[in-house]
Amino acid sequence: MLTQTRRRALGILLGTLAGSRLLALPLPARAQDEKPEDQEPDDETASEPDCVDTKTFGGWTGQASDISAGAIQNNIAAVDPKTCTVLLSAEVNSEFAGRIFLEGSAEGTALPETLLLDPDSRFKATAPGSDVVVDTPLCGNCTDIYDNTVGIVLPLATAPLLRDADRMDITLHLARHDADCRFTLDCKILRQALDWATARRDALATERDNKQCASAEGCFITTACCEVLGLADDCFELRTLRRYRDDVLAARAGGSAEITRYYDLAPRLLKRLRVNADDPEKALLRLYARYVLPAALAARFGLDRLAYALYRRMLVALSRPHRGSPGKA
Repeated sequence: MLTQTRRRALGILLGTLAGSRLLALPLPARAQDEKPEDQEPDDETASEPDCVDTKTFGGWTGQASDISAGAIQNNIAAVDPKTCTVLLSAEVNSEFAGRIFLEGSAEGTALPETLLLDPDSRFKATAPGSDVVVDTPLCGNCTDIYDNTVGIVLPLATAPLLRDADRMDITLHLARHDADCRFTLDCKILRQALDWATARRDALATERDNKQCASAEGCFITTACCEVLGLADDCFELRTLRRYRDDVLAARAGGSAEITRYYDLAPRLLKRLRVNADDPEKALLRLYARYVLPAALAARFGLDRLAYALYRRMLVALSRPHRGSPGKA
């Protein structure tokens, strides 16, 4: 069964690649030092427990690890959801550098790449009672465009608003749309979350030095999926995704915040799946076949953008309101 599931997921991955520009990318040769699937990892490759902590401040969640501090706010609805069905998520680090994620909906406002890259699509930011501080092409600094989602690094000019203003108002003007999408970020609460995260980061660094961190990996959705299949903690999927997390995702801009966000979301999403799914084991098997194994294979072949997109799609799918068993098509 496991072999069939892996082969099926590999077919899904190759089918996805065949319909995308990623197929043109050369696949790297197999790493000489990569261990066979049935070989025990040595001490140098074994994952150490991660020091992480989160705390909620209003709509913001402070996120701290032993090396980073930041805050996130997920699924922010537009000021007028009737005219704009886009959801916005925001991430800001302790230096007030930020990034937003936009998620459209197939039933409402769609975000195809042609629309995002249209020069008439604009991003604007203002503080209460002030003129527009930022007015720039929407995708002037897009880091990820996949399906109906996009990640955008905030212009540096937004940092003073995040640091000093009571709130920051965001306006997204989408080309060929009559109504703009407007969002509001509470910067005062954001700074409370960042102050806590910064102080907690320093405390966690001490805990890490004293080897006092307790690993949260038992709560990972990926671990739960692999456990249903009877896979060991050092199986190909978990080894590959942990290596991707530590060597690739952690090194990219905003990567540490993404990792901490996963630590925050995964236990709650997994608990909700187990409570709401008609058959939790089958739901986890679907997640494994649709997201976990394809992401591990993509990471193994160096297709980092695809691995990241699959991870994002899994969290988005699990975050949606319950509609029967999670993972159903």
